[in-house]
Amino acid sequence: MGEATPDESWIVPAVEAARRFGTPCYLFSWPHVLRALDEFSSIRGHIPVRHWLSLKSQPLRRLVKEWHATGRGIEVVSEFELEGASIERIEPSSIIVNGMAKHRWLSKYPLEGLRVNFDSLEEVRGLALIAKRRAWHVGLRFAVGMQFDIDDPAFSTQFGLTASEAREAVLVLGEAGIVADTAHFHLMSNVASPTYYVDAITEIAGICAEIGFAPRFVDCGGGLPCPGDDQDHCEKEGTAPADLNLVMDAVKKLLPEAEELWLENGRFLTGRAGVLVLTVVDIKERPEGRYLVCDGGRTNHAIVSEWERHNLFTIPQRHGAKRLTTICGPTCMAFDRICRINLPEDVTRGDLVVWQNAGAYHIPWETRFSHGWAPVIWIDEQSTMSKARDRETFSQWWRSH
Repeated sequence: MGEATPDESWIVPAVEAARRFGTPCYLFSWPHVLRALDEFSSIRGHIPVRHWLSLKSQPLRRLVKEWHATGRGIEVVSEFELEGASIERIEPSSIIVNGMAKHRWLSKYPLEGLRVNFDSLEEVRGLALIAKRRAWHVGLRFAVGMQFDIDDPAFSTQFGLTASEAREAVLVLGEAGIVADTAHFHLMSNVASPTYYVDAITEIAGICAEIGFAPRFVDCGGGLPCPGDDQDHCEKEGTAPADLNLVMDAVKKLLPEAEELWLENGRFLTGRAGVLVLTVVDIKERPEGRYLVCDGGRTNHAIVSEWERHNLFTIPQRHGAKRLTTICGPTCMAFDRICRINLPEDVTRGDLVVWQNAGAYHIPWETRFSHGWAPVIWIDEQSTMSKARDRETFSQWWRSH
């Protein structure tokens, strides 16, 4: 259901943002990202850990600029993301290109020195000669047993190379004069236990031994759950950065030639860095409870509330008797509800609703639904607010149709 539990650090920014920029709006805090990144300092090991920002998780131009200024790389999975990273003048060697069906579009980008993890034999066959000509650093994404359809675990997924495909990929790359240097895997979102990573590394190490592949870099992808989310697909005690010491131990034992461990977390780094701020614009009283109608909701801003239950709070904080309350959005759909929780019955029109952990996937997955995009407000290290994205106007919305 979620809870009316405030992270008090968001109260002042939410009030200021609503006053200056209006609602609905997203707030995104760069200091929160830095604090999440610092949590990885608990990893101890024999090789360095390199972090790559998952651009699909939060495709904000300002975030790309600030992240790149720290000297770290960007992970992209699409043509638009690669173009965005290139426009921001990120060196190709600091970009990892993941994702599927890259042979359809990647060849038209004349970037020297890209890092590319091949996902299929079709990609390898279609891009091997180009990879050689453009001096790409290439890796193989492995399909491992711990990578399965979370909704139906009897099925695997469409991602990565099987052992036999990986063997063929090494041969095709060898014929083109290329030696792959990276073993890559990505399990799922919200990995419940570090043993999932260890099992994947154990499986990959066995395949590498069979096909004669000694990776210099082990890329574990992302998947750490975002603290504070109550998710249908995640155990209460998920994997934390400190648990990755077990992963480091496995790499040291099973892939001793590896020089670095790579991580591509998105949700863990950015999830807590954002909130969605709404205003209660109408109230409906029903026998079963209250309905707060807000100026933003699930359908256009918080689609993941279908399967994630985020904490939220109201401003001002009310103290009336608790009553079952459904928080709804403004669209003409019964599906448009963010949560159903017990809230004080004196929450009223004009109050703000602050929906927490909205810093990952909510912006890339938002829809207009006849209301247009909401503005995105950037908070820097001095707590200064500025617009990272303007509110969409009607003419912008209408032209796009």
